[in-house]
Amino acid sequence: MPATPFDSAIWRSLFHDRDIATLFTDTAVLRAELLVMGTLALTQAKAGLVPEISAKAIQRAALEVQVDPAALSAMTLQTGDPVLALVAEFRNEMKAPEYAKWVHHNSDPVLTAATATALRMRQVLGQFANRLSKSGQPYQSLMTIQPLVLRAYHKDPATRAGLAQGLGLGDGGSDAIPQHALTYFAQWALDTAEVVLATTPAQRAIAQIITHLCQPLFVAHDAATEQMIEALTLPQICLGLAILIPAADGPAN
Repeated sequence: MPATPFDSAIWRSLFHDRDIATLFTDTAVLRAELLVMGTLALTQAKAGLVPEISAKAIQRAALEVQVDPAALSAMTLQTGDPVLALVAEFRNEMKAPEYAKWVHHNSDPVLTAATATALRMRQVLGQFANRLSKSGQPYQSLMTIQPLVLRAYHKDPATRAGLAQGLGLGDGGSDAIPQHALTYFAQWALDTAEVVLATTPAQRAIAQIITHLCQPLFVAHDAATEQMIEALTLPQICLGLAILIPAADGPAN
């Protein structure tokens, strides 16, 4: 049996949903984080914190550079932080050290990761809202949590506000703890799993499993542990919900 049926060739027709799964690939994660870094550079340039020419080069490279996810493995093992590994690899791939040294200037990798997660969750929540709407099921509770989940984070208030505006997210606030945003989503996932009619064995199994997958997100941990818990649980919660709330024409395989 594979580690997860969501990525299994055998179980694919039961558990795989392409539209949601594509948002939880290594490539999707890196593209979101690079988008945050490009927007961060432009925001900091406006404040005079980063040279404008460097910021433009970083933003352009963030859209064009292709980072091999496997290239981040060794440094992630050493540091436990894939964002730090991405920063190092991105700087290397830019081939312009005079500009690249300003990548992720004075920024917290945990907050960058949380902002990038919000970008991907915007697409996830949009998918679920669309599906619920088309099926005639209520989705007001989903719209309520969106402003609480879709937020940008940075320690510097002006930079955070610029990031939020540039990325189309809410301002996370100076006292916000990024992990709290996912607790709102986890609670919505729990509530949804309880009320959505599960008519197949696969849906009934997922409804039960989601309960257990969400619980770790409610427990406070250090930032590094939180990041790993998110990586271990959030994709499966979202992929499970995709089976409970399928597209109108069924799961996209």
